[in-house]
Parts: sequence; C-alpha cells; structure tokens
Amino acid sequence: MAVRRTQLGPFIEAVQQAGSEQFKWIDGGHAATPPPGFDEYFGPGPLYRFVDYDGVGELDNLPAKLREFPAGATAEDTLRKFLGIQRFSAQPIKSTLGRLIQLLDDDPEITGILGYSEGATVAASLILEEKRRFEEEGRPRRIKASIFFAGWPPVRCAGDEVDILLADECGTVIDVPTCHVVGCNDPYLDGSMALFGMCDEDSALLFDHGKGHTVPRDRRTLEELASVINDVWTPRQIMV
Repeated sequence: MAVRRTQLGPFIEAVQQAGSEQFKWIDGGHAATPPPGFDEYFGPGPLYRFVDYDGVGELDNLPAKLREFPAGATAEDTLRKFLGIQRFSAQPIKSTLGRLIQLLDDDPEITGILGYSEGATVAASLILEEKRRFEEEGRPRRIKASIFFAGWPPVRCAGDEVDILLADECGTVIDVPTCHVVGCNDPYLDGSMALFGMCDEDSALLFDHGKGHTVPRDRRTLEELASVINDVWTPRQIMV
C-alpha cells in the first residue's frame, strides 16, 4: 500500500483539491516479488498484488514478455499474438474478485474504483463480475465509474479457465463511465488501449500524459487530469 500511496498520492491530492472524492486504500492481499530489473521502479517493500498467480505463472510474466513480441495491426492483435493458445486457471481470479465483492458489501459508501497496472485489470474484471452477479443473482451493482491507469483488458472466468477479453472478439462490455490515463511512451500501451476498447465509447475518456508506464506527477498535468475527472464523475468514495 505504501508504494501505491507514493505513486498515486500526488494525483489523489489534486483530485481531492478539485472535488469532494474520498479514497479508500485496499491492499493487494498477496506478497509480490518484482520481476528482474524492476526493483527500482517498484521501490522498497513490502509489495503486494491482487491475484495469487500460483498455478497461473505465465500471467506473472505477461508485462515483461510482451516486449519480446512485435506489435500487431491493432492493440487486440498484439495481445492475441502474445497470448496464443495459453490458458489460465480461474481459481486465483475467482478468489480475488470474491474478496473485492466482500469489501464492497462491507462498505456501502464505495461507488467507484481506481486501478493502476495490474489493479486496472482487476478493477475492470470486477466491474464485469458485478454485472454478471446482477444479471444472474440480482445483486445490485455498486461500481458506477472507474479510473484506469495503464492496465490490461479484463478477464472473465469460464468454468475452470480464464478468458482474456478483447473488444474485437466479444464487443463492448464495460458499461460504466471510465477514464483511461495512458502514456504514449508506455511499452505496454497496447494493453491499455485494449482495455479502452472494451469500454463504452460514449462514456470512456482517454487522457494521454505523454510519458511511460507511470502515474503523472507534474502539477500542470495533474490539474488537467483532476479537472477532467471531476467534470464527468462524482462518486462519493473510490476504492484504490
């Protein structure tokens, strides 16, 4: 949590100065070890991630391995080339989403969600899980809007396996307002754009801060981003 507070702190301060949003911090829940070469980027531990990749180890290496593949004609094509026919176990995903659903049930004030990198993928998947539970069980949906910093497209559990959802295969499915904060120099930009493609084009905003796989920290960019978010989105409390 300390690392995310350091990365997201300036942005959250700017948003709170411009509006009335409140943020509730959620630990990832599983201890994490940075991949080789990323120690300085993630900073000192302890570090956590949302999904326990035991049994789905290939997912753990997705960002690093993406650099080994040439870009496709579209963001979705790039991910398809990279993923191939690899399949992943659903249990770690189900466990993560179940934990987050319980956190939502325990705090009725939460109406939005913010995710960065892995957290953005989990947040997008949580929105779809809420949609599924509403349609199949009648559970009211709680997440009304989302902010994604970078990230990858959402996943959906299909029996004992996981489907990584791509817009040109399944259509638009994320139907709440979203703000996608990306960097044009992000080596994983195709992942972010594939996530953007999964959202309703009429309510999805794209904000390019012009840098890499980072959260913007300069004052002018943060003020512009905070203004965009507060103009279109007013949830009471946001889960981070």
